Amino acid sequence: MHSIARNIRQLSVVHGRQLSTTRTLARDAIKNGLVVGMFASHKLFNSEQIPQAVQDKILQEAQAQGNKADAGSVQLVLSPDLTQHIAVVGLGNESTNMSEIVRTAVANGVKQLKAKKISNINIAPMPCAHASGEAAALASYSFTAFKTQKAEEQLPTISSTDAEEWNTGRVYAEAQNFARELMATPANFMTPTIFARRVQDELASLPNTKVNVYDEQWARDQRMGGLIAVSQGSDEPLRFVEIVYQGHPGPVSLALVGKGITFDTGGYSLKLGKNMDLMKGDMGGGATVVAAMRAIAQLRLPINVVATVPLCENMVSGRATKVSDVYTSRAGLTVEVMNTDAEGRIVLADALHYTVEAHQPQSIVDVATLTGAMVVALGELYTGVFTPSPSLWQHIDRAGTATDEPVWRMPLHDHWDAMLKSSIADLSNIGCKGEAGACTAAAFLRQF
Repeated sequence: MHSIARNIRQLSVVHGRQLSTTRTLARDAIKNGLVVGMFASHKLFNSEQIPQAVQDKILQEAQAQGNKADAGSVQLVLSPDLTQHIAVVGLGNESTNMSEIVRTAVANGVKQLKAKKISNINIAPMPCAHASGEAAALASYSFTAFKTQKAEEQLPTISSTDAEEWNTGRVYAEAQNFARELMATPANFMTPTIFARRVQDELASLPNTKVNVYDEQWARDQRMGGLIAVSQGSDEPLRFVEIVYQGHPGPVSLALVGKGITFDTGGYSLKLGKNMDLMKGDMGGGATVVAAMRAIAQLRLPINVVATVPLCENMVSGRATKVSDVYTSRAGLTVEVMNTDAEGRIVLADALHYTVEAHQPQSIVDVATLTGAMVVALGELYTGVFTPSPSLWQHIDRAGTATDEPVWRMPLHDHWDAMLKSSIADLSNIGCKGEAGACTAAAFLRQF
């Protein structure tokens, strides 16, 4: 009897393990996922599009596990028919502006389903379809180009019934991912030449878009003394990228100019070794304007836009520009280089002058990782904006609010112009007092 009882107990344990293993295998085999939004009141957003049995299961699990649906939270639920993993994402309390909450919640939900190796993810309607589309694409991004042993990761197919606005958000995010890829790529794989080639590959076939790539001889013919002065310390040849998008007849409404330093050592004003690896991303301004042009063209916006990116490395060598050297800018102003690590403004000045002269835009915006002083002043949250135009500032401020990208207007003053005086040239490339670094950089650029 004892032997029989022992065998029965062992058989029960084995069967229990088999049952558990079978359930685990069944869950692992599920390849479909759904992201659903739930408010703190346990109300599902747009619940009429969700089957009643699924709603009941979600609410039952939420109550059982004490899910308060805090903004950005995620609870995974198995569908009643065991065919879907459902990511129930918290939307917090209902409010009129939920774009950032939706962006965070959907991104968290997609990441959780990616971790489950889900291959098909459907995003249920959300309070802000545009933000949902952005989040889905941003959360799918990963940079593994240089991993020799890559995890078995297949990017999921993500879709939504939110349609047009959702797809517009996805285009926004895919442009951001393109900029992220350019900035994340090591500098030996993202030289000025390679950057220019990538831009041609990505944008040349888009509607109403023309991409021009110019070399050093063209820069010399254009009298771009600043771009040449910065680039001459590197063995990598400079490039100048020009993108022209014509969405309707008429003049150029907007020009974008992006700093394109593909690696910045600081030159003879050498940077510290700590965090110098981040300087492969010193062409972030250039990457941003190129990505913006990609999205503009894909969305076929009814606007005429031009973007220019001066591309080079800032290196140390026997040919490199030295502190106290003088060059002549495209505008004809002579500049004494008192700090070779203030090179971004030097190349931007030539690009700004060329862009205004060649295209005569109604507005022009330059984008750059220009000064560490701006990060000291505003941190990573806000983007600092210098502009003498109240109307342009209002447009930028409204755009920042609409996209949850806060901006802050910085001051311009004639006092900082006076700080750029040089005893031997028209201008110095830095302020003479070692203060107001971001403001003096802006003061320098507005001379051109």
